[in-house]
Amino acid sequence: MAARNRFFLIRHGETEFNRLGIFRGRYEVDLNDRGRRQAGEIGAVLESEGIDFIFTSPLSRAVETAEIVSRSIGVEYRIDEAFNNISLGEWQGVEKKKIQHDFPEEWKLWTTNPENLLIPGGETVEQVRQRSFARLVEITGEGGTTFAVVTHRSVIKTLAASILGVSPPYFWKFYIDNAAYSVFGYDDAGFTLLSWNNNNHLSENVTEVF
Repeated sequence: MAARNRFFLIRHGETEFNRLGIFRGRYEVDLNDRGRRQAGEIGAVLESEGIDFIFTSPLSRAVETAEIVSRSIGVEYRIDEAFNNISLGEWQGVEKKKIQHDFPEEWKLWTTNPENLLIPGGETVEQVRQRSFARLVEITGEGGTTFAVVTHRSVIKTLAASILGVSPPYFWKFYIDNAAYSVFGYDDAGFTLLSWNNNNHLSENVTEVF
């Protein structure tokens, strides 16, 4: 059965924190020049996809990406807290090298099984999965639309795991570039992965790990 409806999960464009290896979480950091250019490239490639509306995380890097994309394709965007990034508590705004040095056990858990990690003042991967997937199910349950969600890699990874039924540890089994998008179908039979980490539209692409 062909998928009746589609949705696009878009990771926001690049920020300087991505380039410098700094944990973001809910920390507010804007797109850099490359990130803005990437957002324009997403908008250009999605112009003909028939997207009806866009949801976005409330963080500025996602909102700016959504604004640029929405102008390109001529639809409105809506801020939705359910698609906010994971809260990383005390790690937010801190260099990854410093965390690795100061908290080696926690760092090892982050790089091997982050589903079991709770950072002081933060939230768990499972909490991200529950809130974002519940909202996705609600939206798709309305049916009959093609939409996009501009969000963060933690949200995209957890949504993909829920959609595909992947059990923990799954977080590092999925890779998604800044300003890449993945496409899913949905109908009465459930969800279908149509394509993952589309990045051919990007004039520049920088791989990011951990």
